[in-house]
Amino acid sequence: MSSPSPDTRRRGEQERSRATRKRILDAAVAVLVEHGYSNATTVRIQQAAGVSRGRLLHHYPSRDALLVAAVHHLAAQGVQGLDRDRPWPTDPIARIAAAVDRMWWHFRQPYFWASMELWLAARGHEELRAELLPLERILGRMIKEQTTANFGPEIANRPRFVEVRDLIYQAMRGAALGYAIDPRDPLTEPQLAVWRSQLEQVLVDDEPTAATGEDVPR
Repeated sequence: MSSPSPDTRRRGEQERSRATRKRILDAAVAVLVEHGYSNATTVRIQQAAGVSRGRLLHHYPSRDALLVAAVHHLAAQGVQGLDRDRPWPTDPIARIAAAVDRMWWHFRQPYFWASMELWLAARGHEELRAELLPLERILGRMIKEQTTANFGPEIANRPRFVEVRDLIYQAMRGAALGYAIDPRDPLTEPQLAVWRSQLEQVLVDDEPTAATGEDVPR
């Protein structure tokens, strides 16, 4: 039996490397959420991922680079992978409700809490802040672009849509942080009705216009 060709071996090595990186990134987010930034050590991440220390350091020699990459890997997957093929309601009011629910979903995911751990740590850690800020801005744009697509052009082309969307985005982040000390069912969040109503008002009050695509920073 002939041995695998160099191309086949190389593809196999690349697939194994990708699988190892994914295990490390998933483990890093889980450790960050469970133990917090200070206790998210490379030893804990290594043990959770089931890899050797050498293998972890080969892929991610810096702990902070690993933590930032892990959060953004998981968040980008959540942003890009869920909504593109989803059937959305054609009725505008139902579409608003569904899109607001999806916005709120992002603030209930592990990557939100992992991201907040990094934000708080970066407040007094300039090197972490420099590593984190560019990727946070990229992720913020991705989330807002996907959110706009979820609302659809009839709603997103209203003049005040971007303004109200960003206001709700910031309000959701603030509301979500309250769950850190007061855990409850986020699906019963009373502000959900308020956020939907705010966007319904945009639909009623504003005439459609060409979408500007303007965004405020995340």
